[in-house]
Amino acid sequence: MTRYKLAGGISLLGFIASLFTAPFLPEIVNLLIPTLFSLAAIALLSRLSGAKPQGPEAQINERVNHAGTSGAPTQAQNLNQNHDQDQAQDQARPAAENAPEIEKDPFWGPVMEYIQVTEEMVISEGQKNNLDDEIVEKTLSLLARVNRLIPQLKTLHDGNINHNIQRLIFKDLNGAINPFLNLSGEAKRQNRRLLLTGIKDINTKLSSYVETIEHRDLIELQTRVDLIQQRYRSN
Repeated sequence: MTRYKLAGGISLLGFIASLFTAPFLPEIVNLLIPTLFSLAAIALLSRLSGAKPQGPEAQINERVNHAGTSGAPTQAQNLNQNHDQDQAQDQARPAAENAPEIEKDPFWGPVMEYIQVTEEMVISEGQKNNLDDEIVEKTLSLLARVNRLIPQLKTLHDGNINHNIQRLIFKDLNGAINPFLNLSGEAKRQNRRLLLTGIKDINTKLSSYVETIEHRDLIELQTRVDLIQQRYRSN
C-alpha cells in the first residue's frame, strides 16, 4: 500500500507542478510535465514490485483482501466489498485488453498508464471512505469508457479530440477529485453532487465523441455500399 501512495504522490506532484508552470510554458509542453511524473511513478511501482508484477485485477484483489483482514467486518461490509471488487475488476478489464495494442503508442500509451494510476487512486480512496460508493463507481465507469474509446479515437485522427482526452485524464479529472478529497466529511456530503455533475458533464462530452465516430463509420458504410452497387448491381 505504501508504494501506491508514493506513486500517487508523485503523480499528484506532477499535476501541481504543471499548475505552477502553466503561465510560463506552452500548453502542449506543460501537459508533458504530469506525463513524465506519471511515467516515473509507474517505473517506481514496477521496480518496487520486484519479481511479482501485478496487473490491475491482482492489485484490486490485494487491496480488497487487505481491507478484509483489518478489523472484524460485518456481513454487510463483506457484501459491499465483494460487490466493489467485482465492479472494479469489470472496469479494469477493458484497460487490460486494450493495453497490448496501444501501450507502445507515444501519445496514447502514457494516457492509458495514467488512467490505471487514477483507477488505483480512486479505489484506494474509496476503501478509506474518502470517496463514497457512487463517486467511485461513476469515476471508474468514466475511466473504463475512455479506455474503450481510445482504439477508435486513434483511428479517427482528430487532433482536437485527442488533445481534449489527454487534458481530461492528466488535468481535469484529478483537478476535480483532489480538492474534493481535501474537504471535511460534512463538506463532502454537501458538495458531492458538484463532483458527480462534473463526471456527468464529461460523460456527455464523451457521448458526442461517440456520435462523431458513428457518423464517420456511417459515411464509410454508405461509400462502400455505393461502390458495391456500382460494381455489382445488374442494370
